Amino acid sequence: MNPDFARFILPMIHRNLYIISSLCALLAMTACKNSSNDMHTQTVPDSDYKAALERSSPALFQLPAAGSAEEATMLAGIEDLFTNYTYENLSSKTTVVYAKEVYFRDAFKQFSHPEEIRDYMLHGLEPLTAAEFIFNRVIRSGGEFYIDWTMRLDFKSTPAGTWEESIGMSHIRYNSKGEVIFHQDYWDPTDIVYRRIPIAKQLIAYTKGKM
Repeated sequence: MNPDFARFILPMIHRNLYIISSLCALLAMTACKNSSNDMHTQTVPDSDYKAALERSSPALFQLPAAGSAEEATMLAGIEDLFTNYTYENLSSKTTVVYAKEVYFRDAFKQFSHPEEIRDYMLHGLEPLTAAEFIFNRVIRSGGEFYIDWTMRLDFKSTPAGTWEESIGMSHIRYNSKGEVIFHQDYWDPTDIVYRRIPIAKQLIAYTKGKM
């Protein structure tokens, strides 16, 4: 075997195989286990997303005027749900804030019913001592609402009060009753969640040039 090949090419092959195997393991751990066994995606505009956009078009609903008291009341529902992110509050208010038929998609899951969203959020509290969301800005464009937020998590696995923060944004649409019918999150989970998985932490560190 050519010594130059062994010295330069083989380490590169081994390194790439490690990356591929690590990525496969990470994808297996974070795949959405639904009936079709498809990989969950957060931002690909698939057929479900496009259909949800069409049926939730603001043109189909009567929404309160921008800046009105009615608008403030409507927005207060989802803000209270997330800024008071406790078991009791989520249990009682999730099915009130979200409509019976809703499109909800975040970095991990996609749901169509408020009961599913409620159970998902409650399950997400299990590894946490506390969680909170800070609504930095709510921007309205016609009948579209965009919420710029900061998420703060205090994990049970870390010393109490060791808050970790991450920023994100949600695209929200309402029906004429003031219920959320469309909720699409834009959030990168790599720094605050995936890096807690040892193999994922190594992969993320490598891709960021820290290894």
